[in-house]
Amino acid sequence: MPSTRPVSLRLGSGGRETFVDNPARTAEELTASPETDDPNRLVHLFPSLSRETRISGTPEITVRADVDGASPYLTALLVDYGPAERYAGVRTLTEQDCVGPGIEGDPGCFNRREYVTATTPYEIVTRGWLDVRNRTSPARTTPVRSGRPYTFQWKLQSTDHVFAAGHRIGVVLISTERDHTLRYPAGTLVGVQPSLSRLQVRLG
Repeated sequence: MPSTRPVSLRLGSGGRETFVDNPARTAEELTASPETDDPNRLVHLFPSLSRETRISGTPEITVRADVDGASPYLTALLVDYGPAERYAGVRTLTEQDCVGPGIEGDPGCFNRREYVTATTPYEIVTRGWLDVRNRTSPARTTPVRSGRPYTFQWKLQSTDHVFAAGHRIGVVLISTERDHTLRYPAGTLVGVQPSLSRLQVRLG
């Protein structure tokens, strides 16, 4: 993208941090309240943006971590933290449109629908998943040793998103994503070394 440049952003400078997988919780729950401690996720917030900033392309995450438990997943969520009016679903109206004369059992009419917006504190911009057993290749399964640190790298879904001035880019790390991965028994412990973990993204 000519209007963006590749940037590597470190996910912190401290020592090993841990979280425990809880497949009963959704990504939206785990993304909320980023400045509050939560045992089921890790959040890194980058500084407030001084100007409008665009992210474009396919972000990639590198995480130095150890995994101990049943769940083989690592999930990264790229989040826009800051209040804004955003898409909030679709509402069905009482007014109808009709196409053609209709037939028995099908009058040819349908209710109109419209998009709904609401002011929300954050938005999940994109996300990506890794089965750590397939860390070297989707076609090759290699078990991990419990408690041993590995460097995991995976891509998030491609996106094109503009962060408003004053907003913060956030990365949320979880294990199971309830709506997009299988759900193994809760309790997998993930230890992350933020100083050896990075987000690679194109910014403009």
